Amino acid sequence: MGLGDRLRGWLCCDGFLRVGLGLSVEHLRSGREGSTSEGTGAARTLLMIRFLGHILTSLGSKVLIALSGLALAGFVVFHMLGNLQVFEGPEALNAYAAFLRDMPMALWGARLTLLAIVAVHIGLSVRLAIQNRRARPVGYVTHRYRRASLASRTMAITGSLLVLFIVFHLLHLTAGWLDPSMHNRLDIRGQRDVFGNVVHAFQNPVLVVIYLVGQVVLGLHLSHALSSSLQSLGMEHPMLDRLFRGVGPLVAMLVVLGNTAIVLAIAFGLVHA
Repeated sequence: MGLGDRLRGWLCCDGFLRVGLGLSVEHLRSGREGSTSEGTGAARTLLMIRFLGHILTSLGSKVLIALSGLALAGFVVFHMLGNLQVFEGPEALNAYAAFLRDMPMALWGARLTLLAIVAVHIGLSVRLAIQNRRARPVGYVTHRYRRASLASRTMAITGSLLVLFIVFHLLHLTAGWLDPSMHNRLDIRGQRDVFGNVVHAFQNPVLVVIYLVGQVVLGLHLSHALSSSLQSLGMEHPMLDRLFRGVGPLVAMLVVLGNTAIVLAIAFGLVHA
């Protein structure tokens, strides 16, 4: 999108808001003549509606998609680092899991926040894709991918598959619905045996394949998402373009290597209960 298109988008949004929010403006002006509290409330309402209006523009949606994507990428990195404690043995991983469960307010607060971020990221991404398709109802006769990578061309596919994998992962290891008997087992210290649950899971070849495929999908999506998010936030500079383009693939590779190492180490018996 060029600079002229971006400005027109903002101006159209502003024009829409001026027409649609005439009552709010009049209420704000009258509030100046009335009480200060009423004026302040009207001003806050007007600012909030204008903010929501800007979000509904294409540019605003891209910014929120980028910010939510970076937040989710940060969670993926820290989640992988925490899971690497499986190499330190059952005491370390089970103690780490118990530490998180001992803070239920913080844990559920983080989970609900992540859920909200995921909802924003998916919802705005779908909305933006629909807008782009409506803007060009007839597709190109031929597609020429000169500089576009496989990761960038398959973002919609990998994103959809990633949602399915996350749901499966939550039902499997977080909720324990697929194997309740292992999920509720305790270790010798009376803590939930997360280590034993993970080891038991990746001794199953079917689950190993599912998680390895999930890591490939995650790597493809993450490699392009990080680089494009930095560009959407305006972090572009001739001297730093190569660095920004390399951030996504590098982080994606580290995350995939870390998660894959856990799965394969257990599958080949290097880590066992």
